[in-house]
Amino acid sequence: MKKIIILLLFTALLSGCMDKFLKVEPIDFLDGNKFYQTEAQFDLAVNGAYSNLRSLYAGSMWSMGEMRSDNTTYQYNADDRSGADNEQIDEFRMNATSGTSSDCWSTSYNAIAKCNTILNRISEKTFEKKDRFIGEAHFLRAFYYFNLVRFFGGVPLITKEVSSSSEAFDLDVRASVDDVYKLIISDLEVAVKNLPVSCNASELGRATQGAANAVLAEVYMTLHQFDKAIPKLQSIISSGKYILLPDYASVFDINNENNAESIFEIQYIEGTSGQYSNFMYTFVPYNSGTEIIPNGVDAGTGSGWNIPTQDMLDAYEKGDLRKAASLDTTFIDPNNEKMVPYIIKYSSTHASRYETGNNFPAIRYADVLLMMAECLNETAYSANGQAATLINQVRSRAGLQPSMNLSSQADFRTAIAHERQVELAFEDHRWFDLLRTGKAKEVMAAHGEREKSLKPETVSSSSYSTIKLLYPIPSYQIQINPKLKQNEEYTANN
Repeated sequence: MKKIIILLLFTALLSGCMDKFLKVEPIDFLDGNKFYQTEAQFDLAVNGAYSNLRSLYAGSMWSMGEMRSDNTTYQYNADDRSGADNEQIDEFRMNATSGTSSDCWSTSYNAIAKCNTILNRISEKTFEKKDRFIGEAHFLRAFYYFNLVRFFGGVPLITKEVSSSSEAFDLDVRASVDDVYKLIISDLEVAVKNLPVSCNASELGRATQGAANAVLAEVYMTLHQFDKAIPKLQSIISSGKYILLPDYASVFDINNENNAESIFEIQYIEGTSGQYSNFMYTFVPYNSGTEIIPNGVDAGTGSGWNIPTQDMLDAYEKGDLRKAASLDTTFIDPNNEKMVPYIIKYSSTHASRYETGNNFPAIRYADVLLMMAECLNETAYSANGQAATLINQVRSRAGLQPSMNLSSQADFRTAIAHERQVELAFEDHRWFDLLRTGKAKEVMAAHGEREKSLKPETVSSSSYSTIKLLYPIPSYQIQINPKLKQNEEYTANN
């Protein structure tokens, strides 16, 4: 039985909970007909739908959303070639057998199945948090689908609990991109109506109206409906719930998680509960030993990923405080005596090897300000208007002077793209930004030429030869269900 059917039928949502502020005690698998009865049980079920975000962001998102762009690459490991899948993603050499994109697909549909089950089982129930749970399930389903449609294009649109394998086969056909976006928008509108404005201390990590409005605004921007995005962003700005923290580095401090700049964070917990993050280990040079992490790292496929590119290093202006808070350039590879930069945004002291507790910032207030600046520029360019004020607010915190020479709408577009690249570096936004602005092929073709020049001994001649905007539908899906057609970019004739 193919994996998507297993995922659609797998609705025991109890694999773990989202945050140290949420319930984390393990519970036994229960009969679904007996389990979805009380508010406490639905609380656990919703937590289970959040839990897939941990796997997604610790696994495929940094490869597919960041390494796919000009921001990051990999440290070549001649002795261990087991990580070639991520190298292929980085250099546009991947195919439909990619384990990374398959994991993204399966993890996302597993979560969507959980959301569908919640929405199906909760409709006849009556308890205090019912509306809240409905809002969270709609938000999460939209969030997972938004990633899927941007990565894969049209995907199967599963919107109800599946009760049989035949039903799963019937539903496992690609919907149009337009229909996927219609569902995403509808889900997010329901989420905005049902989610709270903010969370109390015992609920940190859960979605709010601000998170739903931010995702909805980005959806509209992706569809180039900038006028519809503006009121969503304005509602966040005028809510008074969020601020830019004075110190950029403090945004990522493990002792300052879920801070006033955070709109939605993926929650991780240090320790042996299985809810830990490992970004710190994944993003350091594979042969750095104990030089960077006192606990030590293993040489091989587990490290040396998401390494900042020379393009990324060059993107920072002189005096930009964000550079030192985001990456380090002091490690020298003993194999070739070349500097290997690495990300430090997600570094922290911790007790056990690999088991860190650093959250991942999916949506920040700085992102909202820059999105608003972009929307204002697209709808009504003004050289010294509100859009300029917003972008310079972000630059001021970085220790930089206001953006200059923004004498046209095109100049302002360039300035915003630059600011988003450095402000949100290593937060999985860059590839989506390139897609949204229509710059992916242009930027990545030029980046590929520079990479080939800088690393002729490791970057193959076929690398970057064709900049494909979508990922292939995983081959195991196509093999078992011929109705699920492959993306045209990956058909046999291309």
